[in-house]
Amino acid sequence: MNPPARASAESGRTVPGRPRSGAVVGDALRSAAAQPVVTGTTAVVTALVCLVVLLTAGRAAAAERAVVASIDAVGTRLITVSDPQGQAAIDPETVDQVAALEGVRWAFGLGPASDGRSVALPGRAGVAAMRPVVGDLPSEAAAVRGRAPRAVGEAVAGTDAAAALRLVDGAGAVSDGSTVVGVVGVVDTGEDLGFLDALVLYRAASVPTLSQVYVLADDASTVPELQRRIAATVRAGEPSRVQVEASAGVLRLRDAVAGALGASSRQLMLGVLGGGLVLVSVTVLSAVQGRRRDLGRRRAVGASRSAIVVLVLLQTAVAGVMGALVGSVGGVAAVALATGVAPPGSFSAGVAVATVLIGLVGAAPPALLAAYRDPVRILRVP
Repeated sequence: MNPPARASAESGRTVPGRPRSGAVVGDALRSAAAQPVVTGTTAVVTALVCLVVLLTAGRAAAAERAVVASIDAVGTRLITVSDPQGQAAIDPETVDQVAALEGVRWAFGLGPASDGRSVALPGRAGVAAMRPVVGDLPSEAAAVRGRAPRAVGEAVAGTDAAAALRLVDGAGAVSDGSTVVGVVGVVDTGEDLGFLDALVLYRAASVPTLSQVYVLADDASTVPELQRRIAATVRAGEPSRVQVEASAGVLRLRDAVAGALGASSRQLMLGVLGGGLVLVSVTVLSAVQGRRRDLGRRRAVGASRSAIVVLVLLQTAVAGVMGALVGSVGGVAAVALATGVAPPGSFSAGVAVATVLIGLVGAAPPALLAAYRDPVRILRVP
């Protein structure tokens, strides 16, 4: 029997055994459709791997996201510039300069405090600290009654200050003996900015110096670098007396929690993907065993070993992509329904891609086995 003919450059004919890539892909699609049991089994295995990864590691990733988000509240990202001894003379222009830095969500400054009393109830109401404010109050300091101060001489009172001054309707005049301000609203600053609840914050025509500047970073991970840039930006008469502080303990807690949860997610994912690798290998090996005569016939008529490997891998990839799509959609939906928080989109996409790649890795040994078998022995009739 003559060997298969080889094409020459002059003839321009296609060389038998070296099919075009489009032909190999088409053959793989036809093989996948012709073997619904094998294709379906591989797809189901891939879908189950995706589903289990998302229900375990994906759920852990969603929990990590929620926990880190709660730690990344205002308190974690808050940076305080202060003049603890009252000798630094922080320039009010510092607020605008710091607010312009990249990565800063908002910034505002407070001047020195003075004791304020209700003008309507002298001697019958308590005392609250009055402080001039430079810059806009953050959205976290939401007004529960009235509105935010807009003009010079207008003020808002924290909930504790309003109670101490007996501002029942959230409005009234407050004086420290030299300055009279009109309270136009009451704010509830929440836990992270709770230190503002005991203050009356007012707009002043001019503020000579600031005692504190509060800065919120966009991202907790940028706080250390932002802290250094703020320290270099602050304008003060005595810069050496200025303190720039952040919640270092909370940042360490955030990193520790994120690291622990992330390690747990990775371990779960690797375990499930490893099990999926074994299942796909067994499934494809069984399919190759069932097709050994067909694959041997292809080798006998001139198909190259690489063509056999590519054929088996493409057939596995077709089933894997279908299974990954179904498993990913089902897993994301299940996690969202169970926890109320969907896994990050990048994580879900990564799981789908990793599952398909794991399937291809699992299919590689059976594909190589099929490619390197002796076709004569396979096709020999006893």
